[in-house]
Amino acid sequence: MNPTQRNWLALCLLFTLGCQQKMGRQPSYRPLEPSAFFPDQRSARPLVSGTLARGQLRANRLLFTGRQSSDKAAILPVTLLGSSSGGPLIFSGIFPPLMEKMAVTDYATHFPFPVTSEVLDRGQQRFTIFCAVCHDATGNGNGKIVQRGYTHPPSYITDYSRGFQRRGFKMLLRDVPVGYYFEVVSKGYGAMPDYASQVPPRDRWAIIAYIRALQLSQHARLGDLPEKERRAAQKALEGKP
Repeated sequence: MNPTQRNWLALCLLFTLGCQQKMGRQPSYRPLEPSAFFPDQRSARPLVSGTLARGQLRANRLLFTGRQSSDKAAILPVTLLGSSSGGPLIFSGIFPPLMEKMAVTDYATHFPFPVTSEVLDRGQQRFTIFCAVCHDATGNGNGKIVQRGYTHPPSYITDYSRGFQRRGFKMLLRDVPVGYYFEVVSKGYGAMPDYASQVPPRDRWAIIAYIRALQLSQHARLGDLPEKERRAAQKALEGKP
């Protein structure tokens, strides 16, 4: 073996000595691996009391849950934005059980922040991306994938809430509390999946605000319209050019 070969052999041996698996044998615990170091023999340590992960402080209960800001039940009757009557939600013959069930669920009847034109624009954008494929651009439930065989969702304008019907009473979707919408968007309902991982809470509220605008635009009372629009609507209803 000549000197050059010996040098190459020594270099290869040197590299071989450096190839160790210390990074593969780190002194760390695998998930659920026991540990003799701690008295409870658990390697996975519980969180210190009062610890919150970054970004997980959810002090605004209304914003993150759609429920009233206090733990006390909501006081009914309530006035909802865009309700069909414009007044308290009193249903003949069923108001006491309605009060009881609504008090239990405690859905919010107001938004956690002011609804501005910017919020509505954001809501329209998010609605078009996430909702219109099923609910269509008008909220009547004739979206593109519904036309191709997917389960038909209820109309925001004319149909009753399926969730409230299952609880034994009827309420039009244009009259349900906004907190109910937030819960459905967050947790899903029926064939509708949840969107909590895809749509942040503020965007969910923006979508709900836009849905309220859709409902109001398609079910507004004639007397609520500005004078110019009211005259145009009256002419259209009377068949005048």
